[in-house]
Amino acid sequence: MTKKPTAQPTVVAMPTWGVCVFESHHAADFRMLVSQHQAVEVFYVLGGAGVFELEGRPVPCLAGDVVVVPVNHRHRIEDHRKKPLSLYGVRIHPDVWQRDPALGHHLPAGRLPRDKMLSLHVRAEVRRLLFEQTCCRPGYAGMMVGLALQLLALLARSRNSSPPTSPFDPRAVSTLRETVEAYVAELKRRFFEPARIDGVAKQLGMSRRRFTELFRDVTGTTWSDYLRALRVDHSKQLLLQTNRSVLSIAFESGFEDLSSFYRGFQRQEGTSPHRWRRHQLKK
Repeated sequence: MTKKPTAQPTVVAMPTWGVCVFESHHAADFRMLVSQHQAVEVFYVLGGAGVFELEGRPVPCLAGDVVVVPVNHRHRIEDHRKKPLSLYGVRIHPDVWQRDPALGHHLPAGRLPRDKMLSLHVRAEVRRLLFEQTCCRPGYAGMMVGLALQLLALLARSRNSSPPTSPFDPRAVSTLRETVEAYVAELKRRFFEPARIDGVAKQLGMSRRRFTELFRDVTGTTWSDYLRALRVDHSKQLLLQTNRSVLSIAFESGFEDLSSFYRGFQRQEGTSPHRWRRHQLKK
């Protein structure tokens, strides 16, 4: 059943584990008084437009935006008259990050920079939280706490990530190029995750052919070669700085098995991981 638009803010009952997800579809006559909570709130805007007022400061938002309301911040929401907001909120009590007190200080406040990859990652985390909350499977409370910490860490790290810049291009292509640039910047931190080029292109909202063209234009090489280089470079650091097994290093670097690791390493370095390690350690 589709949730009907409401004219009043959603009433949120915080569970004992300190994490909950709530849905809010605003009616045209939605009204909200100034509120503040003993928790951080992370909002993902599904649709519509409006303004978050944080400590008296207006923060405009659109579909795809992520807005963070810190603990005890006075806030209210005012919708666009013709396009009221639909959004998901995640409310997280400070007890959730008590073992990492510095995490709360690193969280951003207000709307995050409009970065498509970051928006997609936050949306994915909110979906996982919502799925666990809805299904209530054994261990779901602990899973929600873990996912909430992961979401907070993602937000904290976003403060240190500068959005990519590129020359102004009046053609529509410029938007797609910026999307690929953002993906490339994020790939440097997520190269170890399993991925297929068709899935990546679909996630970014473009055809495989367009994605491959823009990726080569941005990086000067193919997606597979770029990804392999990131993985091999990481494996080289581990080969030099640790005494871990080649199997363990291959796994951490994102290779699915030893044979693909050996092939990728040989192609880039012209030798095997074992020989490369021995040669480097003799220097």
